[in-house]
Amino acid sequence: MIDPWDIAASQSGRSLYVLEGRFQVLRLDLSGKIETSWSLAGDQCAVSVSRSNSVIVTYTDRVDELDSCGTILRSVRLHSDIFLASHAVGINRDTFLVCHGSGRLSTSHLVCLVDGEGRVLQRRSGPSDAVYQPLHVSVADHGCVLVADINNQMVQILSVGNLGQAYDLVDVRRERGWPLRVCYDCTRGNVYVSTLDGKVFVYCVRTRSALRAECLDVHSGLMPDNLAQVQHDRNFELTEISEE
Repeated sequence: MIDPWDIAASQSGRSLYVLEGRFQVLRLDLSGKIETSWSLAGDQCAVSVSRSNSVIVTYTDRVDELDSCGTILRSVRLHSDIFLASHAVGINRDTFLVCHGSGRLSTSHLVCLVDGEGRVLQRRSGPSDAVYQPLHVSVADHGCVLVADINNQMVQILSVGNLGQAYDLVDVRRERGWPLRVCYDCTRGNVYVSTLDGKVFVYCVRTRSALRAECLDVHSGLMPDNLAQVQHDRNFELTEISEE
């Protein structure tokens, strides 16, 4: 690989999908061996893998869903209100979550829930429309997603149901980071954030109700002010802490 652009992992297929440059997808096994590759019809932005292990490639104006060999299953043309899409994830068979407005502060930067026809069902603006710039989203548990907002230097929790509930889960300003990508590890409850300067931060969020609760439990019954603390672990190791 010369210019890996983005990466996503399948949940059950044990494969990694890498955007090589901006026009090719590589499927690798976990040892790094290339199993297959295919070229893309256009200048894509990002890649994700759905819960059914289909590959979702985001273009500025559409979302393509492909199988593991690169055959297009469907192509969804996004509504004209969605301008400069930067990343999309599949919520279920009928809906996608798309963040858009990347790169131009004069345009609206939003997170939208769209249907299989590309029509906007719900939308979420940030704390300030002028600076909110969501670049990347990650599906998590409890009907929630994580959103990396590069301009506000934070990662938010959004409720997929109506996009109306939000909580600023991780603030990377103290680490002087500009988040580009976010990933949620449902097995360990970790949040991984890669930044503009090439660093990767690992966060583990615990609540008062459980020693090692998944970070999104705050959206499935607990209020945000019940958070005990957010730990940043530079050594990629989890350490036990006492309940408050």
